[in-house]
Amino acid sequence: MNANATQTTKSLTRRSLLEAGCTVAGTGLTIDALFPTTLSAEDKADPSIGRRELILGLDGMSRVVEQRRHFGGGHNAAAVMASAFFCREQKIGEGAPDEIFSFVQKTLLTSSIYKPRPKEMAAPELVDGLVKDLDAGIVNLRRGGHNIIFATLCLKALKDVPEAATPQRIDGLRKMVAAFGKSNGRERPTVNDGTLVDMQDKTKFVAFIFKEYLNALDLYLNGKGHHGFAGHILTAGHALLELSRLGHPEIARKGTSAYWQLVQQARAGADRGGRRVKDGPPKSPTPLDQDYWSGKTSRRPREVVSSHLIKYPYSFYALAKDLRDEELKRRIFEQLFHLSAIT
Repeated sequence: MNANATQTTKSLTRRSLLEAGCTVAGTGLTIDALFPTTLSAEDKADPSIGRRELILGLDGMSRVVEQRRHFGGGHNAAAVMASAFFCREQKIGEGAPDEIFSFVQKTLLTSSIYKPRPKEMAAPELVDGLVKDLDAGIVNLRRGGHNIIFATLCLKALKDVPEAATPQRIDGLRKMVAAFGKSNGRERPTVNDGTLVDMQDKTKFVAFIFKEYLNALDLYLNGKGHHGFAGHILTAGHALLELSRLGHPEIARKGTSAYWQLVQQARAGADRGGRRVKDGPPKSPTPLDQDYWSGKTSRRPREVVSSHLIKYPYSFYALAKDLRDEELKRRIFEQLFHLSAIT
């Protein structure tokens, strides 16, 4: 990662973490025990990049319920956290991280959900409650899988910044997940009709995600589906894989039932009058390029759109790293313009 990102997002020293209310308590529990380490070395290349955004994102997500904005505000906070991971995990072009964090600052961090949390001793053992809340509602689809998307980003951020696992933050995060509802005990997992793929083979599951993404995108481009179906096929599928990597494979496996419901909805499409979407330009900047982001801030897109401009590329590129089918990879990159050409 280039030096610009490090300059833009300042590394939080122990002193600044204390100011943010993130002091570790002597709980006797090791962080490794609470958060099994499964992320690649590449993902941890420079933990200073985006550290500020991770804490701010957790602050924001922990306040969305008290402001009655668990869906729209949740999109906002999720994108702030995703921006940090995107800049760390991908080979971003020179100057792009500066533009990305500038976009985040000007379009997302202006929300009132980012009021800092008061100083508290961290209690990382409380994170287990957040995992249990997610587990309680993961079998069936809830608001397009956003309970899974939001919670997994929070768990990933808390693994990276365990000092941020303070009681008030965790309480707010648990309320966010609970706001999506939980299983009533009578819900039944989705039955595989033979066209769905589970997470037993991660390589096959990644290919399945991208095939369903292309199908949903094709429906959208031909006026027979919503762009959000395509985008959330990526983000929800990616969240399940991340949840498994974070040490919760059985919960992630249960979540494939909800994911299959999303896939079935996407396959059904939506009547948009058959209005075709215009073809993209022959060549345009990608989300890895500075030029792509430099024009985004001036547009001032709506909150949810702003969040998707970050979250869709974050999941797309993360998943593409694990895609082994070269022909499928060629096809998804051919359609890259339409991934975030949203208004």
